[in-house]
Amino acid sequence: MADAQVIARAFDAAAAYDAHAVIQRQVADWLAERIVAVAPSGPRVLEVGCGTGFLTGAVRPRLEGADWLMTDIAPAMLARGLAGQPGARGRVMDGEHPDLPDEAPFDLIVSSLAVQWFADLASGLQRLAGLLRPGGRMLVTTLVEGTFAAWHEAHAAEGFAAGSPAYPPVESLGWPVETRRFEQRHGSAAAFMRALRAIGAGTPREGHRPIPPGAMRRIAKRFEAGGAVATYEVALIEIVAP
Repeated sequence: MADAQVIARAFDAAAAYDAHAVIQRQVADWLAERIVAVAPSGPRVLEVGCGTGFLTGAVRPRLEGADWLMTDIAPAMLARGLAGQPGARGRVMDGEHPDLPDEAPFDLIVSSLAVQWFADLASGLQRLAGLLRPGGRMLVTTLVEGTFAAWHEAHAAEGFAAGSPAYPPVESLGWPVETRRFEQRHGSAAAFMRALRAIGAGTPREGHRPIPPGAMRRIAKRFEAGGAVATYEVALIEIVAP
């Protein structure tokens, strides 16, 4: 994945995030239902990668007495998220390397479509799990293999690899998971790429080389011939502290 500061700048520049983050809102609503179903009363909650507050807004009003700490690596995103959640607390933090010596332990650690940006997903989740109280739960969603399948297939058909990340197979995650597919149809390949940039996800993977314009036009035509559908394969991971 990209460098943490590169990711932070990309999301801070995503001024039109809410207008384009259709799938992100749907995934947050899915995760919210699971969180509400298992949350204890008056929980202490750490949210990693809160963004503009989709998950916070879907869950926090339904958890009476929750002490909610919103965190994000991008200061501007965190500020926008906090603006819509009076009473919530916030901190700029790289969720992969949490620095919360005076806050732990937590009853719940939650995150919606943020941990796929971790350089080492397993290690990052293990560090976060260490902040849970005994019996506490971590519930996170992340993208897995098959995401943007048609986009990747269009590139491969022309002999290229897409710049978007290659997400891990769900079988490799090593924790109990539930999976769900979300789809978003775009008017064109260009509209799809604009939407990715608008939500801060346009940063190419490390080592990706620009594709010649002619080849990019052929790739776009292949993607559009299939309906310009972006698929998001999402895994909901649940970790319970011993």
